[in-house]
Amino acid sequence: MKPMLTLVFALALAGCAVPTQRTVSIGESQEAVRARLGAPATERKLPSGDRAWYFVTAPSGFFTWRAVFNSEGRVTEYAQVLTRQNFDSLAQGASRDLVLDRLGPPMERSTFKRTATEAWTYRWKDGTFEMLADVIFGAGNGGLIQVTLGRDPAFDSPAR
Repeated sequence: MKPMLTLVFALALAGCAVPTQRTVSIGESQEAVRARLGAPATERKLPSGDRAWYFVTAPSGFFTWRAVFNSEGRVTEYAQVLTRQNFDSLAQGASRDLVLDRLGPPMERSTFKRTATEAWTYRWKDGTFEMLADVIFGAGNGGLIQVTLGRDPAFDSPAR
């Protein structure tokens, strides 16, 4: 009995360490995706006319999965979007809408009156490293000024 209990406990711990990603197949219907994953955190209409659903694990998670549906309501893309490649691809001057389309909603939004800027913070993983990305915009309708990537201090080892 004791070995069985140990095995069950070990499997439960392993399940906690791995982010939950349920597979979505290209061509699946919106109804099938909603039945499997539940309601998305947010939905957006993309410039192409397609519809994107964002499944967010924030604020304490590190992943956002985006399912893109064509006009027939079928999946054409399913991917985890909080990646170095997506952050690096954001060009100076990019709009807030483009950032939302590409990355989904941020973990936090902060406004800085003195510098007339707004920062959107995303928590994400780069390999095994816990990271933060700050996407900085000009105030009002200002475009993207810069993207800063760095280790999440909440996961840094204490100084020795």
